[in-house]
Amino acid sequence: MAGEYAATYPVKSNPVYRAPVIQPLVQRVIYIQPVQLTAVRFGNITQVTASSGLTGTVYYHWYVDGEHVARTTAPRYSFFFDTAEQRRIDVKATNNADYDGVLNAPLGYPVYRTIYWIRSVDTDVIRYKIQMQKDSGDWNTIGYAPHKDETWEYEFKSPALTDLSTYNFRVYPIDKAKNDGTVITLGAEKVVRTPDAPNFTLAYDADTDKMTFTEVS
Repeated sequence: MAGEYAATYPVKSNPVYRAPVIQPLVQRVIYIQPVQLTAVRFGNITQVTASSGLTGTVYYHWYVDGEHVARTTAPRYSFFFDTAEQRRIDVKATNNADYDGVLNAPLGYPVYRTIYWIRSVDTDVIRYKIQMQKDSGDWNTIGYAPHKDETWEYEFKSPALTDLSTYNFRVYPIDKAKNDGTVITLGAEKVVRTPDAPNFTLAYDADTDKMTFTEVS
């Protein structure tokens, strides 16, 4: 049997997961075969096993939040995640050895934010301190960036963010005496990786043979 199949697996913090997801990739699949994923956590290690139903040599493409991380011929792969992280794992299985897993990566939900800021004009700045606040909680330092005289715009990648949480970010320039300068505050942003399904009613008019969709507020 030849074909390609994909499965999506949302990883959360429960110890054992089972997610039967059926999703054919291309129309040349002979028939739909369920793709089943089973994941087990061992501390910070999550081992995912995929069952595609394909025979012969099967190539499994593994993704984390839309990024291609590995291709294997074994139907299992281990991921290292922090306990509190929410990550999305996608798996594509195919008999095609030439399948480009990077080019055909699934649409991943963004779990990171890239923070941008303009350099300080103070002459004694040596680095920048980046802080993050989650859901109006405490501010935590998530990293530092060295100051470079030739660099005007800076960027920093945040840690993985949690779905349905609101985040604030701020940046402090730090001088040679280790004093904080004028803070740069970024606007709050709520992360929604799994939006609610649309809610609407459907009305059919037999006289006009038309259907009307009305959103339910």
